[in-house]
Amino acid sequence: MKSIRRVGQRFLSALIKAVRGRQECLPHAIALCALSFAAPLRAQPPIPAPLLDVGIDQHLNEQLPLDLAFRDEQGRAVKLGDYFGSRPVVLILAYYQCPMLCTQVLNGITRTASAMPWPAGEKYHIVVVSIDPTETPGLAAAKKRSYQQLYAYRNAADGWSFLTGDEPQIERLAAAVGYRYRYDPKSKQYAHGSGIMIATPEGKLSRYFYGIDYPTRDLRLALVEASEGKIGSPVDRFLLLCFHYDPLTGRYGVAIMNVIRALGVATVAVLGAFIAMSLRRERKSRIPDLKSSIPNL
Repeated sequence: MKSIRRVGQRFLSALIKAVRGRQECLPHAIALCALSFAAPLRAQPPIPAPLLDVGIDQHLNEQLPLDLAFRDEQGRAVKLGDYFGSRPVVLILAYYQCPMLCTQVLNGITRTASAMPWPAGEKYHIVVVSIDPTETPGLAAAKKRSYQQLYAYRNAADGWSFLTGDEPQIERLAAAVGYRYRYDPKSKQYAHGSGIMIATPEGKLSRYFYGIDYPTRDLRLALVEASEGKIGSPVDRFLLLCFHYDPLTGRYGVAIMNVIRALGVATVAVLGAFIAMSLRRERKSRIPDLKSSIPNL
């Protein structure tokens, strides 16, 4: 810390002299400035090896391998495609014995799904797949029971599925969705990112949401969009014109030009209705005048 302080003092002194007209000091000031920034950077601890290749890459519009075989909470053999065909799917990769991050992801989707106007299983499905090939259907069943207690629609058990599978199947699914994770033998835990994916009924990746908090509006719009407007209200479809999905942030933001266009259309419609009503009133007021002007025969 003392060395950093001395570097900073030298930098300030050289900079003051340069400002006063000593131009020959300016290169020294710039060099000391670089050193003052470089010193703290060298003090940063290195990134742990398990985190070097961890993250979530967006594979938008890519087809999921629906032929992948897994096991559901009851231990029954299922295919990923069994959960597709008629409804959009919220897909989550996690593992059931995760001590922290996966729990936060599942808590986040539970809060959001509880605030949705439709229960899972009615308009969409939630599928959680464990990335740990050693986990069993018993663990999946226990995890499902715990979240059924937290979910607002407790009778919608068929709308949530917690799957387990073998390593080759898990790796194929993770590669397809861009989910990069690594197992750390020292901690005996998986290093992974946090987020959820939305897929169309045909199994194409439509939207990604990062982090552990998923706004209800964003999830609702993503599901309406993934279903090509087959679910949701006219208001939802109107909101899709006003909000634009940003793949960099994994969020829906206001699309200014779309809002301006929508307001312009609404303004024209209101003016048109006002003019039509005014003309109708004017016509009605003219009819008694015409009648009074006709002489009685």
